[in-house]
Amino acid sequence: MELPPEDLELVHALQIAPRASWTQLGAALGRHPTTLAARWDRLRADGRSWVTAHLGTSGTQGCATFIGLECRPGRRAEVLERLCAVPEIGTVEESARAWDVRLTVLTRSWEQMTRDVLPLVRADPAILRAQLTVATRLHAIGSNWRLDVLSPEQQRRVSALRSEAHRPHGAVPAHLEEMTAVLQADGRATAAQIAAATGTHPTTAARHLRQALETGLVALRCELAQQHSGYPVSCQWYVRVPPAQLEAAVRCLRSHRTLRLCASTTGDTNLTFLLWLRTPGDIFDVEAELQAAAPGVQVVESDVGVRTHKRMGWMLRDDSTATGEVVTELGRAAP
Repeated sequence: MELPPEDLELVHALQIAPRASWTQLGAALGRHPTTLAARWDRLRADGRSWVTAHLGTSGTQGCATFIGLECRPGRRAEVLERLCAVPEIGTVEESARAWDVRLTVLTRSWEQMTRDVLPLVRADPAILRAQLTVATRLHAIGSNWRLDVLSPEQQRRVSALRSEAHRPHGAVPAHLEEMTAVLQADGRATAAQIAAATGTHPTTAARHLRQALETGLVALRCELAQQHSGYPVSCQWYVRVPPAQLEAAVRCLRSHRTLRLCASTTGDTNLTFLLWLRTPGDIFDVEAELQAAAPGVQVVESDVGVRTHKRMGWMLRDDSTATGEVVTELGRAAP
């Protein structure tokens, strides 16, 4: 069931500017700040929307890896439970085709991936086969997707409130992991809340937060329960694109507001992307549009998602709403 228009407007605004104040958003949207705050508290309490953070992947820092798993017969449930508990595995999805389970792993480096995550997958007796695909370049991620409900003028006003990563990072700020864990549970946490959780002064916490966001060390996104988004179908493609047509293909995909992932990759294919769609029939339309933009594209696999159990650390219910439980590197937390 799609959210009411007023709720979708608020979510769209927070997709653009996740940490804007209610006063700022109220002025941009023509709404009373108290009304917006109350609406957000309700959406968050119901698990229908939330703001979260994750390790940034801007520039050269960070490593994104996609893993497809084939489970032994009758053992998929235990694999899902074990892997959902691993903090480096941000997203855990049931798949409809070649793989039983799809994983998205975000680590600080490839070395961390091979040291901390890959051994867990290889040693799991319930996993029959695994295939790794490494992102060589991220063209779009979940924080880039947008609802299409605000007017162009409203979008312009809200965009002015957004802080973009715009400078290279030097020294990594102290308490980065602890700060990221706090923001993962609540991406709108105040500097005072971060200071209390990390044992630092609020002024210091505010400086570290600003540095992490401005350099892209930490990325923010406003999430929405898929079943309430109006786009209940999730599909991930694996395609081969001639290098000369890659830019045209990416430009075509970025024109879709519900693009949640687009990455150049290693392996049998060189591009993967994921879209939320209104109906399964939209899959054909996406492929036709992509091949018109980049005629050399070969679609190797299109995989419709069955259910997402964990999305960027947040545990989800069957209806795609958040349970409130968040798996961070510091353990499980409830926002």
